[in-house]
Amino acid sequence: MPDKRLLHTARIAVRWSDMDNYGHVNNTVYLEYVQEARVEWFAQAGINIDHAPQGPVVLQTTHTYLKPVIHPATVVIELYAGPVGRSSLVVEHRLSTEEDPLRCYGEGHCKLVWIDHANGASVAVPDDLRKLMNT
Repeated sequence: MPDKRLLHTARIAVRWSDMDNYGHVNNTVYLEYVQEARVEWFAQAGINIDHAPQGPVVLQTTHTYLKPVIHPATVVIELYAGPVGRSSLVVEHRLSTEEDPLRCYGEGHCKLVWIDHANGASVAVPDDLRKLMNT
């Protein structure tokens, strides 16, 4: 994803409880890591998603598991700008570790739709977010 615009980098310590009986991070936990990175990015960008009248909902999430992460480790999630539509945007992600930063452990994307929470209808992606994604 080097040709994509880097939006945010998050670092999250792997907890021992993140592991499954196969001895690596459970597959569902990777999506939690990516979600935490997105929430951190929205907060850093000044975009309020907590109880706001309008905000993102997840339409689709994909993640390709390339190498298992094993405790102890710190995952590094890089978020990249993907396509932006009228009411949707795609945030792509790449997951590595601080211990092995050049190896890609997983990658994927999340498609978000901006909605009005009161009526559940899609609304336009806010201009300030559109600028962040396109500059």
